[in-house]
Amino acid sequence: MDRFTRAVAAAAFLTVMAAPMLRAQQPAAPQRLAWINSQAVLAATPGRADAESLFNREMVGFRAEVQRMQQQLDSSVAEYNRSSVVMTPQARQTREGQLREMEQRNRQRATELEQQAQQREAELTAPILQRVNAVIEGVRAEFNFAMVFDVSAQGNPIVTADRSLDISTLVMQRLQASGPGTPPPVPPDSGAAPAAAPVRPAPRPATQPASPLRPRP
Repeated sequence: MDRFTRAVAAAAFLTVMAAPMLRAQQPAAPQRLAWINSQAVLAATPGRADAESLFNREMVGFRAEVQRMQQQLDSSVAEYNRSSVVMTPQARQTREGQLREMEQRNRQRATELEQQAQQREAELTAPILQRVNAVIEGVRAEFNFAMVFDVSAQGNPIVTADRSLDISTLVMQRLQASGPGTPPPVPPDSGAAPAAAPVRPAPRPATQPASPLRPRP
């Protein structure tokens, strides 16, 4: 075989060998993305309003106890401020120590009540969030979305987004159709990338009161 024949054969061999490599290096198909407004979805979720109403009713007693402790401490501090001018230094020191102990007990009890409130809130919201996330994952798998972003999430970096990618209305329709019962089954995954982080409730303001006034020295 002469040099030219060998060169053509070698070039053809290299072309055949390179073809799979070229195909492998071709960019993959663009992944499909979508987004939701989780706060709007949660507001329209069946059962959420009832759970919120129940939670607020149960928190009435918690808030009343915190307010009562605050009022007792404020009253004690005011009484001390009125009578401290006629107290001996030792009596003032003793009373100030008692007021600080009362303040510490109030803070500890307020922290306990806040923890109980958070636990109760989690108990009430868990089944609701489970249903919401199950529907979102079902829509993601059904339409082969690679990821679903939450534009209302805290610290969300998205400034603007294509409205056609908003699946909030579809998710709300699925939730309302399923009712407040058990979460709907999630379709088998289509092989797409994992979904975004699950929807979580918005932070709730703490029930713990502000620091009370300190007694005058």
